[in-house]
Amino acid sequence: MSSDISRLKEILGEKGLLDDPADMAAYCTDLLGETASPVLAVARPDNTDNVAEVVKWCRAAGIMIVPQGGLTGLVNGAIPNQADPVIILSLGRMNQIHPVDTLNNSVVVEAGAILANVKAAAEAADRYFPLTHGGEGSSQIGGNLSTNSGGNNALRYGTARDQVLGLEVVLPDGTIWSGLRGLRKNTAGYDLKHLFIGAEGTLGIITQACLKVLPLPRTRETAFLAVDSPTAALAMLRRMESEAGELVCAYELLSAAALSRAMTIEGTRYPFDQEYDWLVLVELESASQWFDLQGALEKAVEFGLEEGLIVDAVAAMSIQQRIDFWRLREAIAEALIDEPDSLKSDTAVPVASVPNFLETAEAAVQEAVPGAVCVPFGHLGDGNVHFNVRRPDDMAPEQFRKCWDQLAHAIEMASLKFAGTISAEHGIGRLKQRDFDAVTSAEELALIARLKLAMDPHQTMNAGVLINDDDVVGPT
Repeated sequence: MSSDISRLKEILGEKGLLDDPADMAAYCTDLLGETASPVLAVARPDNTDNVAEVVKWCRAAGIMIVPQGGLTGLVNGAIPNQADPVIILSLGRMNQIHPVDTLNNSVVVEAGAILANVKAAAEAADRYFPLTHGGEGSSQIGGNLSTNSGGNNALRYGTARDQVLGLEVVLPDGTIWSGLRGLRKNTAGYDLKHLFIGAEGTLGIITQACLKVLPLPRTRETAFLAVDSPTAALAMLRRMESEAGELVCAYELLSAAALSRAMTIEGTRYPFDQEYDWLVLVELESASQWFDLQGALEKAVEFGLEEGLIVDAVAAMSIQQRIDFWRLREAIAEALIDEPDSLKSDTAVPVASVPNFLETAEAAVQEAVPGAVCVPFGHLGDGNVHFNVRRPDDMAPEQFRKCWDQLAHAIEMASLKFAGTISAEHGIGRLKQRDFDAVTSAEELALIARLKLAMDPHQTMNAGVLINDDDVVGPT
C-alpha cells in the first residue's frame, strides 16, 4: 500500500498528500471532539483533475474516501470511523473565487473557498451572497452545499440549495460531470445538481459551484424585541411581515438560558436594562435606498406594543451596534461549543408548531434527565430553533454524555410529533444515521439505497454517512 500512496504523492505533489500522523492530526478531529479512525493519508488536491485521479485510484484500490471541508459540522460527517482503509480528501487547497459576473449576477467558486471570502468577493463587486451562519469564517462552500446548510437568513433567502445555479462534481468512478451553468431557467431534463446538494459526499465530490449573487443591501434595520413567550414572538413575526413584507431577512428567538451562556463570552452586552425570558433579534434589509425600513420597523414595533405582542424594543442606532447585536446572538453557539458536554440539537418543525414543540421537548428532556437545563435558540422564522441541553449542576460531565442518545432521541421525537425533521441544517452524518434510519419510511430508505447503489456501487464515497451500509448491497 505504501507504493500506491507514493504514486498518489506523485500525482498530488509534496503538499498534496499527507501521511505523517502529526501532519494529519488537524484533519482528524471535528467540532464535537470526535477523533477519526486511523487513515492512510490526507489527499489535498488543488484542481478537479487531481480530485478525479484520487477518486479513480481509491476505487481501483478499494479504499474509502471521506470528503472534507472546513470541519464546522456537528454530525460527525467529515471524519471516518470505520476499520476499513480510508483516505480523507480535503478540498481546502481548491479555494479559487472567479471574478463576479455582475451582469448575470453569479460567481463560480471552487469547493474549498471559505464562505466569508466568497461573501467578501461578492461585496467587493457590489454584490451580495446571502448565506450567513456562525461558522462562515472557516466553513467551505463544498461543505455548505453538501450539507445544504441553512443559517440566519434562510427565512428570506432559503438554504444553501437555493443559492446554486450549477455544479461541477467528480462522480464515484472518477468521471467529471460539469454542470456549471449560469442559467436561472432550464427545464431540459433532470436538475442533476440537486442530487449532490445535501448528499453529504455520498454520491460524489462537489469541486466547483456557480452561485447566485444579489444586489448589495444598502439599508438595514436591526432590533431586539422582548416578548413574553414564543407564541407572542411568532405572532410578532407575522405582524413584522405585514409591515415590512419580504424585507424581513432574519428572526431569531433567544431564551434567557441561551443569553446567559452568551454573556460568558468576552465582548457581549445585554441589550436591555432589565432581563426578559425571551428576546427576538430581527433584521430587515433592502438593496434599495428608497424604502423606509426604519419607518416599517417603527410601525411594526408600535403595533406590537399596542397589541401586547412585545413588551420592550431597542433598535441598533449604528453599524457597530448592529455588529454588537449579532455578536450576542453568535456568542450563544460559541459558548455551547466551548462546553463540550452540552448536547447540540438541530431539529425543525413547521413554524406554526414551534411554541408547542418547545413545550413538548422541554417536558421530554426533564423526564429523561431531571434538572437538565434546556437552551433553545435560533431561527424561529424558518422553524429551526436549536434545542440544546446543558447538564444539571450536580451531574458529572461524563455521566451526562451517557445521556446524550436518550436526550437527542427525546428531542427528535418531539419534533416528529409536529411533522418536523431530525436535521435542519447540519445533515445526518454518522451521528444521526441510526435515528434517520429509524424515523424514515421504508419507501424513502429504499429509494435512497437504490440511488446510492446506482451511483456508488462499490460504496467508496463517505461510507456510513446518511445511509446505513447494510441497506446498500453492491458488487462483491
